[in-house]
Amino acid sequence: MNVDDFSQQIETLSSRVKGLLHSTANEPDSQLELTAEAFEELKITLEELKIASEELQATRMVVEKERQRYRELFDFAPDGYIVTDTNGIILEANRAATTHLNVLQRFLIGKPLLTFIARADHQHFFNYLTQLQHLDRGGEWEVCLQPREKICFDVALTVVTVRNEEGKAVALRWLMRDITKRKRLESEREQLFANEQAARIAAQEAQRRSNFLAEASRVLASSLDYRTTLTSVAQLAVPTLADWCIVDVVENNLTVFNNPVIAASEPQKEAIVRELRQRYPIPVDADYGPAKVLRSGKSELATTILESSLQKSASNQEHLFMLHQLQLKSQMTVPLLVRERKLGTIVFASAQPGRYYTIVDLAMAEELAQRAASAIENAQLYRQAQEANRIKDEFLAIVSHELRTPLNSMLGWVQIIRNRKLDEATTFKALATIERNAQLQRKLIEDILDVSRIIQGKIRLNLRKVDLVLVINAAIEATYPTSEIKDIQIESNLDSSVDKVMGDVERLQQVVWNLLSNAVKFTPSGGRIEVHLKQVNSNAQITVSDTGKGISADFLPFIFERFRQADSTTTRAEGGLGLGLSIVRYIVEMHSGTVHAASEGEGRGATFTVLLPNIELQQEQQIKESEVKTNNLSALRGLQILVVDDSPDTRELVTFILQQSGAEVISVSSVAEALEALVRLKPDVLVSDIGMPDEDGYALIRKVRISEAAREKKIPAVALTAFARDEESKLALEAGFHVHLSKPIEPDKLVTVVANLVKDSQQV
Repeated sequence: MNVDDFSQQIETLSSRVKGLLHSTANEPDSQLELTAEAFEELKITLEELKIASEELQATRMVVEKERQRYRELFDFAPDGYIVTDTNGIILEANRAATTHLNVLQRFLIGKPLLTFIARADHQHFFNYLTQLQHLDRGGEWEVCLQPREKICFDVALTVVTVRNEEGKAVALRWLMRDITKRKRLESEREQLFANEQAARIAAQEAQRRSNFLAEASRVLASSLDYRTTLTSVAQLAVPTLADWCIVDVVENNLTVFNNPVIAASEPQKEAIVRELRQRYPIPVDADYGPAKVLRSGKSELATTILESSLQKSASNQEHLFMLHQLQLKSQMTVPLLVRERKLGTIVFASAQPGRYYTIVDLAMAEELAQRAASAIENAQLYRQAQEANRIKDEFLAIVSHELRTPLNSMLGWVQIIRNRKLDEATTFKALATIERNAQLQRKLIEDILDVSRIIQGKIRLNLRKVDLVLVINAAIEATYPTSEIKDIQIESNLDSSVDKVMGDVERLQQVVWNLLSNAVKFTPSGGRIEVHLKQVNSNAQITVSDTGKGISADFLPFIFERFRQADSTTTRAEGGLGLGLSIVRYIVEMHSGTVHAASEGEGRGATFTVLLPNIELQQEQQIKESEVKTNNLSALRGLQILVVDDSPDTRELVTFILQQSGAEVISVSSVAEALEALVRLKPDVLVSDIGMPDEDGYALIRKVRISEAAREKKIPAVALTAFARDEESKLALEAGFHVHLSKPIEPDKLVTVVANLVKDSQQV
């Protein structure tokens, strides 16, 4: 019976009570009052029931609204809600759940929830259902949900167990929340954290590297001693960057790997590495390690050393056994480069388990190698500078000795001739000695000037087609007096069919003469020198070999360097400045040729080989000879020549030479006297010194040329000076001289130059 029916019965009962009260109106008052009282109570009860009924109706409406609200929340909630029985069979599902599972609601009811769980989580699901029999609420379970015909995605399941009055589990309520976004955010957060950690580690590593490299720079800059620098380079890497380090440096342009600098964290490992390098040196042409890196100039990183790599590099089983003893795990080999010049290599090796080199380590090793290379270069330059200073000092001492020695003989014989009466034979011997020593002095000075020209790149070649047979024979003839004194036999085997070369006759003769003089100097009395000329492909090959003292292997690489001598001590047996062979190399290379030296060692002679390229007939360059063929006794007859020189001896000598060739000579000692004589005498030729007090020869010739500005004909002028550099020659010609001659004076050359100068002026 509902509240409405009960209210209706109360109304009926009230009517019956009213009727009863009316029929009993004549009854006693007490009974009537009792009945009225009961009626009022009944009426009150009725009112209360109505109120209760209204409240119940209101409650019913609230409950209905709540039920509707729950249904809406259930159906339209963003998260999926599923109700299953205790076996996981779906009894109810909201729209979000059907969307997640990609199945319509009517088809979803009765399906096992397991169907939509990824296979990898099936066993976990069964275990979870079993646990829920004893739990009222399960913890959040992350699982991969597999929708129908869609890609699996991550969800978080929360389960509440529904129990009956007896406490028995009758249903399971599942909250299904898509956590794909949350997972992504967590992943991103983890990645950010990992990146932050990596950045922190990288920053710490960068700071460590920076500190290490700063310390490396400090250590490398602390010494300019070559071996100390190499040792510092090796020790810097151990143990910070390597368990052992090997530094190989290219010395004297020779690529060898048998003199390394080694540093190791353990003495035993260092001993093994050193023994390996001594017993099994790395071949220069090897396709691995330092040899390969040195050739390519590119670093080599072996993150993991494989057994196959060890077997490949091992020469035999013993070699392989020693490599195994090192327990090598990882290795880096980097080049020592300075401005693309290869100085050597550095090997960094790791034997620690778990320590394998990476690109980051390689970058650090290359940075260290770059700084080490600069330090090594500085040490090399410092050593070279010290060596250059030593060589310079030795050279100056040798120059002083070599110039004073012939001067001593010359002055000694001159004083004897002046103070004593000598017979004709002794006088001839004295004059021959003076001439020989003067020629020697001139040759020394010419060599020094040639080296100066070589350094400045100012040697010029007068190219023409050259027959090397004539050049070699002339050099042999020039060397003959010296070789005869030492009883040295010079044998020549010259192939006259050798093609001619394009070259400077005088310079090529200088090359052969220098080689022959060198051979004579270092060959003992009674020795033998052989000169050969033959055709080798498209080159003419000149070979000069001797039976002399030979060249040591240590000195052979420096044989063509300037100022270098195998023996520069005061007890050396042979003289010379050590310039001849450097001049030979330069002149040969100017002719596009090559020269090299060979010797089997000290006491076993030496062989010098020159290769010069041949030319074709059509390449011949005709050079016209402009010199006058003269008889020196009459070449200058009828000429009036003005000689200007502040040195009385030189003035007297030049005057005598010119007078002997028929010239009339006026000699003065200053520019002022020369200008007065030019105006008064109007000579045919002017021969003037350059270096003079007050005013020099440049000032003289400029004043002469200014005074001749209005004239068509200008006086021929010869500059005669002890300043023999190319700069002086250029300045003399620019100032107005026609020819520049350097002292000492060759009489025939002076006469020929003056004669040709007069001839040229007459033809103008």
